[in-house]
Amino acid sequence: MRSPEEGRKRWATGQDLVKTFKFRSGIQSDKISILNAVWERELGHFSKHWVLTGVKRGVLYVKPRSAAAAQELHMRSVEIVKNLNKYFGRDWIKAVRMTLR
Repeated sequence: MRSPEEGRKRWATGQDLVKTFKFRSGIQSDKISILNAVWERELGHFSKHWVLTGVKRGVLYVKPRSAAAAQELHMRSVEIVKNLNKYFGRDWIKAVRMTLR
C-alpha cells in the first residue's frame, strides 16, 4: 500500500511539473531559443519578409508577408533547412512549410 507522501513526491516543485510537461509534449526550449537566435543571422534581409511561427515534429512553419516572399521561401526551403540545422547536434528541422496564421 502506498503512503500519501509517495504521491506528493512525484512532483516536488512547479519546475519539476513544467519539465515533465515539456518532456511529454516534446518541447525543447533550448532548440527553440537557438533557432530564434540564428533566424535573422542566417536569413539576412529575408527574415523581414518571413515570420517564424513555430516548429512541430521537425517542420518549421513560416508565414510569408507577400506572394513573392512565399515563392522565394518555397525556392530556398532546402537551403534554409541545411543552414539552420548546422547549429544543432543532429538534423532537427526536416522541412519548411508556409502558414497563413
